[in-house]
Amino acid sequence: MALTGEVAHRHEADGHLRGPGTAVLVHRGVHRSVVIACPDGCGDTLTVNLDGRSGPAWRFYSDRQGMSLYPSVWRDSGCRSHFIVWHSRIYWCDWKEDALDEDNAALENRVRDILTPALTPYATLADRLGEVPWAVLVACNRLVSKHQAIEGKGANRGKFRRS
Repeated sequence: MALTGEVAHRHEADGHLRGPGTAVLVHRGVHRSVVIACPDGCGDTLTVNLDGRSGPAWRFYSDRQGMSLYPSVWRDSGCRSHFIVWHSRIYWCDWKEDALDEDNAALENRVRDILTPALTPYATLADRLGEVPWAVLVACNRLVSKHQAIEGKGANRGKFRRS
């Protein structure tokens, strides 16, 4: 996903979209929204709220590896696409967690260091570490595969604790 510009008002964003999967940040004092040309090519334009004062909001992350959104974007109308944006890449709803596999031993160590005996959602761990939740989910899953963490089951899936 390519971030093709930043504008102050939503109506200015459309002119900066360059095709499916391109995005424009609306920023006016704070991040307000990200406008996305739907990556599946249906032609729709999506407005993803980033401002919690306006209701439920996604989290926007931007670093040297690109932009990320959390949680996933799941359209309940139109093309009904469901995707994750992480490091400026699109991962579709049928993604396999190993498709997100990123070897980051330093992050794994930081995650392992803050795990407690209580199950904790990976997004909460990410907040504590100042990291993108998708990266922390991958680190948690790698720790589970090394028997250094345990993931909850059922309603506790996505929550992790120390082994």
